[in-house]
Amino acid sequence: MEELDLLKKDWKKNENKFPTVSEQEIYAMLHKNSTSVVKWIFVISILEFAFFLALTLLTSTKEIDGYISKTMMTILTAVDYAIMVYFFFLFYINYKKITSTDKIKNLMSSIIKTRKTVSAYIFAKITFIIIMLTYMFLVLFYNEPEMIHTRLIAEEKGKSYILYIVTFIVVLFSLAIVATAFWYIYKLVYGKLLKRLKKNYDELKKIDL
Repeated sequence: MEELDLLKKDWKKNENKFPTVSEQEIYAMLHKNSTSVVKWIFVISILEFAFFLALTLLTSTKEIDGYISKTMMTILTAVDYAIMVYFFFLFYINYKKITSTDKIKNLMSSIIKTRKTVSAYIFAKITFIIIMLTYMFLVLFYNEPEMIHTRLIAEEKGKSYILYIVTFIVVLFSLAIVATAFWYIYKLVYGKLLKRLKKNYDELKKIDL
């Protein structure tokens, strides 16, 4: 966007010398910049998929795997990958559409759609992470020997409700921290790109008026 800003400044300085900078020239620059942004969104989504795939293959979760059936682990893994594959497919479609558009309104529509797709992706990923962590905690809470021992002691003392309340608060607080952390990570990764798209959209609105 620096090129566009410099172009506009030069336009204002020399508006008495030159009639106008063509709208088509500004549109071409905005189109090129928007295409580059959407391409990077697509590339980042693929890199993220590759990262999580490698992480799954390289890390061991034997402690949890012992309490979760292979079928359930397969389902959780499949859902996680399905979310990523589905959305980077959408990112690719958005990229192809934005590269082939030749009208201002179409480009504006593609920008809006891309921004919505990224927001939906972030929401879907964080929601899945929360659901997966909640499920894994419940599995450990009811199957892990130390947790079973703690529950039995609480039941003997008639303080089971206190254990459940404290556990619920701790889990809720932990999930909130994890969700917030992932939200900031995704905003850091995709936020700058979305801001560039928003700026492009605002500039296109000025041309379209």
